[in-house]
Amino acid sequence: MKRKLALIAVTAILSIQPAHAKDACKTVLCMAGMVQGAGVVSGCSGAVGDYFSIIKFKNGKFSPSRTASARGSFLNSCPSHSGWASTINSQYGRMRSFGF
Repeated sequence: MKRKLALIAVTAILSIQPAHAKDACKTVLCMAGMVQGAGVVSGCSGAVGDYFSIIKFKNGKFSPSRTASARGSFLNSCPSHSGWASTINSQYGRMRSFGF
Protein backbone atom coordinates (compact mmCIF):
# COMPACT_ATOMS: atom_id res chain seq x y z
CA MET A 1 0.00 0.00 0.00
CA LYS A 2 2.83 2.40 0.84
CA ARG A 3 4.52 1.67 -2.48
CA LYS A 4 1.29 2.40 -4.31
CA LEU A 5 0.90 5.74 -2.54
CA ALA A 6 4.53 6.60 -3.22
CA LEU A 7 4.09 5.74 -6.90
CA ILE A 8 0.98 7.92 -7.11
CA ALA A 9 2.79 10.80 -5.39
CA VAL A 10 5.81 10.57 -7.71
CA THR A 11 3.55 10.40 -10.77
CA ALA A 12 1.63 13.47 -9.60
CA ILE A 13 4.82 15.42 -9.01
CA LEU A 14 6.27 14.52 -12.40
CA SER A 15 3.07 15.41 -14.24
CA ILE A 16 3.00 18.98 -12.95
CA GLN A 17 3.81 21.41 -15.74
CA PRO A 18 6.81 23.64 -15.03
CA ALA A 19 6.21 27.36 -14.68
CA HIS A 20 7.47 29.31 -17.66
CA ALA A 21 9.68 32.24 -16.81
CA LYS A 22 9.11 35.53 -18.55
CA ASP A 23 11.35 35.83 -21.60
CA ALA A 24 12.89 39.31 -21.62
CA CYS A 25 14.42 38.86 -25.07
CA LYS A 26 11.07 37.97 -26.64
CA THR A 27 9.56 40.99 -24.90
CA VAL A 28 12.29 43.26 -26.27
CA LEU A 29 11.78 41.90 -29.78
CA CYS A 30 7.99 42.27 -29.68
CA MET A 31 8.04 45.71 -28.09
CA ALA A 32 10.70 47.00 -30.49
CA GLY A 33 8.09 46.44 -33.18
CA MET A 34 5.57 48.40 -31.14
CA VAL A 35 7.96 51.32 -30.80
CA GLN A 36 8.38 51.33 -34.56
CA GLY A 37 4.62 51.50 -35.06
CA ALA A 38 3.75 47.88 -35.80
CA GLY A 39 1.46 47.54 -32.78
CA VAL A 40 1.13 44.21 -31.00
CA VAL A 41 1.79 41.64 -33.69
CA SER A 42 0.49 38.07 -33.72
CA GLY A 43 2.20 35.92 -31.12
CA CYS A 44 3.43 38.83 -29.03
CA SER A 45 0.52 39.47 -26.70
CA GLY A 46 2.03 37.21 -24.00
CA ALA A 47 5.41 38.92 -24.13
CA VAL A 48 3.84 42.37 -24.08
CA GLY A 49 1.59 41.24 -21.23
CA ASP A 50 4.66 40.11 -19.29
CA TYR A 51 6.06 43.64 -19.52
CA PHE A 52 2.84 45.38 -18.50
CA SER A 53 2.22 42.90 -15.66
CA ILE A 54 5.18 44.48 -13.84
CA ILE A 55 3.49 47.10 -11.68
CA LYS A 56 4.93 48.68 -8.54
CA PHE A 57 3.16 50.59 -5.80
CA LYS A 58 4.14 53.05 -3.09
CA ASN A 59 1.83 53.60 -0.14
CA GLY A 60 -0.86 51.60 -1.93
CA LYS A 61 -0.82 53.80 -5.04
CA PHE A 62 0.60 53.11 -8.49
CA SER A 63 4.20 54.36 -8.71
CA PRO A 64 5.19 55.20 -12.31
CA SER A 65 8.87 55.67 -11.43
CA ARG A 66 9.21 52.37 -9.55
CA THR A 67 7.26 50.58 -12.27
CA ALA A 68 9.54 51.99 -14.98
CA SER A 69 12.61 50.99 -12.98
CA ALA A 70 11.38 47.42 -12.51
CA ARG A 71 10.37 47.11 -16.16
CA GLY A 72 13.75 48.47 -17.23
CA SER A 73 15.52 45.88 -15.09
CA PHE A 74 13.42 43.15 -16.69
CA LEU A 75 14.27 44.31 -20.23
CA ASN A 76 17.95 44.69 -19.36
CA SER A 77 18.05 41.04 -18.32
CA CYS A 78 18.15 40.24 -22.04
CA PRO A 79 21.86 40.24 -22.88
CA SER A 80 21.37 41.26 -26.51
CA HIS A 81 18.82 44.05 -26.24
CA SER A 82 21.02 46.38 -28.38
CA GLY A 83 19.81 49.57 -26.72
CA TRP A 84 16.14 48.81 -27.28
CA ALA A 85 15.46 48.45 -23.56
CA SER A 86 15.86 52.17 -22.83
CA THR A 87 13.87 53.15 -25.94
CA ILE A 88 11.00 50.83 -25.01
CA ASN A 89 11.06 51.83 -21.36
CA SER A 90 11.09 55.55 -22.11
CA GLN A 91 7.93 55.15 -24.18
CA TYR A 92 6.00 52.56 -22.16
CA GLY A 93 7.72 52.23 -18.77
CA ARG A 94 5.52 54.64 -16.81
CA MET A 95 2.19 53.45 -18.25
CA ARG A 96 -0.15 51.56 -15.94
CA SER A 97 -1.38 49.27 -18.73
CA PHE A 98 -1.66 48.97 -22.47
CA GLY A 99 -4.94 48.10 -24.12
CA PHE A 100 -4.33 45.35 -26.65
